[in-house]
Amino acid sequence: MSDSLVTVQQEGNIAVLTVDDGKVNVFSQAMAERLQQCFAEIDPSIGAVVVTGRPGVFSAGFDLKTIGSGDLQATVDMVSSTVRMTMEVLSFPRPVIGVATGHCVAMGALFLMATDYRIGARGDFRIGLNEVMDGLALPIFAVELPRFRLPVTNLIAGTLHSSLCTPDEAVTAGFLEEAVSPHELMETAMMRAAELARLPNPAYAVSKSNLVRPVRDRILSTLDDDLAKLGRA
Repeated sequence: MSDSLVTVQQEGNIAVLTVDDGKVNVFSQAMAERLQQCFAEIDPSIGAVVVTGRPGVFSAGFDLKTIGSGDLQATVDMVSSTVRMTMEVLSFPRPVIGVATGHCVAMGALFLMATDYRIGARGDFRIGLNEVMDGLALPIFAVELPRFRLPVTNLIAGTLHSSLCTPDEAVTAGFLEEAVSPHELMETAMMRAAELARLPNPAYAVSKSNLVRPVRDRILSTLDDDLAKLGRA
């Protein structure tokens, strides 16, 4: 498990996680394990967390090399680890700010939905769920997160119709709270993190748990069925 996949920098009470695999930040088994390790080491009682990507890309989704390898167990393990890690991010007791540095599609967009406040860099980037257009059925976890995060007016377009958005369009569509120029991105993210870091625990942690528990429990309770279907696809 390479530490270089995700680097961690502490700035006061804000932990900044930078995801960078040198390519398109795929969610491999190693990436899921590294992100899980990073969150496990963050103080869950104070501050906030910022998760950002490499310039031009937050994440292109699951590791297609693993999926195309023919090793079904490796694919199942990768998907299982990634979804379970994402549910830990969803229920992390402190605010998590997702920073889309560029393209953010498929599992990348789903991970972004697990964060509490989402900011994107303006540019020629696309954000959204493109699985159906690529001939892939959306599993339950890939439906429940959008149902939780996206407005009803964009739920069908953002899931069934594989509608990808520019960063500004992604604000209206519900994938982002705001879009800013690339040179303002991290400054804005740190400002939002500092604002949200002032929310006190246990009030924040309990309220967040009450809010996200139904979708988290629904996803985890159906994950084994989702994984079993991978072998029948």
